[in-house]
Amino acid sequence: MMTHALARIEDLIRDPRMPHNMVGTYLKTRKLARLMEAKPSQRELYVALTFDVEREYGSRRVGGDSTSVSQFLSSLEDLPSRTTIFIEGCLVEENSRVLRSLQIRGFEIGLHGYRHELWGPAQWYLKDEPISAREKGALLEKCKRVFQHSGLQLPVSFRAPNLVSDRQTMRLLAEYGFHVDSSLASHKGVLPVVHSGECEGLVRIPVSADSQPQFSREFLIPHFTFRVCNLKALAKMTSQEYVKFASSIASIQEGFGFHPHLVALAHSWEFFQPINEWREYEYCSPRNFEVLRNFLDALSHNFDVRQMSISDLAGELTHPLGKI
Repeated sequence: MMTHALARIEDLIRDPRMPHNMVGTYLKTRKLARLMEAKPSQRELYVALTFDVEREYGSRRVGGDSTSVSQFLSSLEDLPSRTTIFIEGCLVEENSRVLRSLQIRGFEIGLHGYRHELWGPAQWYLKDEPISAREKGALLEKCKRVFQHSGLQLPVSFRAPNLVSDRQTMRLLAEYGFHVDSSLASHKGVLPVVHSGECEGLVRIPVSADSQPQFSREFLIPHFTFRVCNLKALAKMTSQEYVKFASSIASIQEGFGFHPHLVALAHSWEFFQPINEWREYEYCSPRNFEVLRNFLDALSHNFDVRQMSISDLAGELTHPLGKI
């Protein structure tokens, strides 16, 4: 059996963003350029706003504090009800009152693992070790009981922590009654379209990402990045860039026969001031609610936006009328 250290090295070798894979990645995505340059023909744009609710900084958490979670959930009262919350199972019971209130208002409550464990293969940039099939089944069973005891509907949508999953996880999700998975690795350039057929009864819809790689350089090391529709990227864009970004993704989707749609991702801790001095988190701020409002406003001025939960989005995109 491969050791964890070797598994991380193998993942690094295979990562399409790394210097040794740049030529292959460029050639693989080059054919998308023509699609991205075309303007989408559809004016209607489906938008699924999703939040990963977890202790601070996910796998890089500092002390695992959860005090901000209840504050964040309470702040969602002003958002449209057609919003999806993916919450860690370990946070459900202590926040059951506000979660029930949000669910009654029409929010979808999905599952984000139990305590930010790794539901797929080892990743070179994470120290986390993958959990076994038995552990996954036990956690899904535990989360099912927690949702029931908290007076919540059982979750039917799932997003794996760090967007890391595998076929074993997909099969287990289907067994436990999940219908939608949003765990595909958008940060590695996965196509922003519905991925079906991997597991019967389970629709996979990734967080939207620009599939054309962008050249970058960090510590003098060249590599590729893929711009994901997450709050960190949106916080750096202008209104014009929002529209161009959405149009590029919509053109790819139309090119593959899907109705234009965006799945946006934000984390609960991104709406508070950073609790450390790491530069990568300096964009975190209560002002990020305004970033999301500006993002939705810019889209609404250029598209006929229909906001919906990710489960409703799955229904639209897999229904015959949802195809172009």
